[in-house]
Amino acid sequence: MVRTAALICVAAALGGLSACGGDDREEAEQTVRDFVTATRERDEDRFCDEIVTQEFLEQTTGVTGDRARQTCKREFRALSGLRVELTRIRRTTVDGDEATVAAVLRRQGQELRQRFRLKKEDGDWKIAGGGE
Repeated sequence: MVRTAALICVAAALGGLSACGGDDREEAEQTVRDFVTATRERDEDRFCDEIVTQEFLEQTTGVTGDRARQTCKREFRALSGLRVELTRIRRTTVDGDEATVAAVLRRQGQELRQRFRLKKEDGDWKIAGGGE
């Protein structure tokens, strides 16, 4: 399923943020660390309920509302063999309620550069998307 592939790609590729504000910068970077940990530990509750935005859920699952969260958890449980480590955060940028974290991840012995887009949702930094 294409949506599952999108979820896997984002989960596999984690990035780091560059920021100006101390707390926001640190919190955004911690969200990326939490994203990697939840992915590695296959913690679908934490990943789908706490770490990614509702918009991210809806875009990657193709459904809306609570169904997006349920679909995320079902697809996340189906993932296998996904081993991801955060090697380092290269740069974090914070601009109001949006942030970008550029990071280096290790997956299956290869280092990959990943950029994460984060947004503040309900006062917490959450992953809104990513790319290389």
